[in-house]
Amino acid sequence: MNLRRRKSTEIELGGQDSFLDLVSNIVGILIILVMVAGIRAQYSSASIENEPEILAELEEKYRELQIKEKRAATLRMDAEELLIRSEIVAEQLSIQSMEYAALFDLMTSLRADIQIVAEAKSQTFKEKIENQRRLSELNAKLEQIERTKTHLKQARPQATVLENTPTPLSHQVKTKEIHVRLLGGRIAYVPISELIMLLEGHISEEQHRYARQRASVGKVGPVDNFELEFLLTTFDVPGSYETRIMLQFGEVVPVFEPLGQPFRQALAVSQSEFRRKLATFQKDIYTVTVWVYPDSFEEYQELKQFLQEQGYSVAARPMVQGHPIGISPHGSRSSTQ
Repeated sequence: MNLRRRKSTEIELGGQDSFLDLVSNIVGILIILVMVAGIRAQYSSASIENEPEILAELEEKYRELQIKEKRAATLRMDAEELLIRSEIVAEQLSIQSMEYAALFDLMTSLRADIQIVAEAKSQTFKEKIENQRRLSELNAKLEQIERTKTHLKQARPQATVLENTPTPLSHQVKTKEIHVRLLGGRIAYVPISELIMLLEGHISEEQHRYARQRASVGKVGPVDNFELEFLLTTFDVPGSYETRIMLQFGEVVPVFEPLGQPFRQALAVSQSEFRRKLATFQKDIYTVTVWVYPDSFEEYQELKQFLQEQGYSVAARPMVQGHPIGISPHGSRSSTQ
């Protein structure tokens, strides 16, 4: 019995302590609320007293914010415009870069093609040099055959008259030469000397360009409707720093065909173009060299007789049909009678 009563008393005392704690907490809360209300009242009164200044300050800050917002918007637009421009410029640069790459590839291809053409033409000229050498050997044999043929023709017995024209011994031409061409029954003056002088002047003007190349091809003219296509080589003189440019081979090419006067007309008319040209060269200084093609051998005999009657020495250069007139420092000199 005592035990139960003691426990009940303890329970009642514990409940009273909890109630006191609750009351204390409520009082504390009320005190805090009173203090907060006082502070708010004090702040509210101060805010009311300074409200015009605060409003003015807020308005000023609001205006500043608007100005800054406008500046920010302007800067944003400028930045977007710059971004667009940079993209356009980048695109243009990309296009130009591709165009440049394409042009560079094209230039490289063209250089390669030019080099191939130059090498092929140089090889062609080298072959022509060899052919010219062989042709020179054939020319000597053809001249001998021509002399034999002329001798046999002149020595052939006639029905009523026996005519004997002795053939003088041939010798190399040591005088200046006049060059004419017999082709297709037409005669034309060939300005070889004039073209060589033109080539010498051209080399003098372009010697710095030719000195940088071991082999060069080109063309000068026209003079009297003929052009000179040439092959030059450059070499260093042994034992010195001198560089020389030399003509290896040249071809005298007509600008158009047929070129020249009909053969009969050129000889028969005293004021023909051929005879007026021939009259400008002194007989004792110049030898007439005739470049004759197979289709004009008969005309050559008449021309030779005509020139000898006029007092000129005559030299023959038999040609292969279709081959142009060639000149070279390695070729042979003409032979006259």
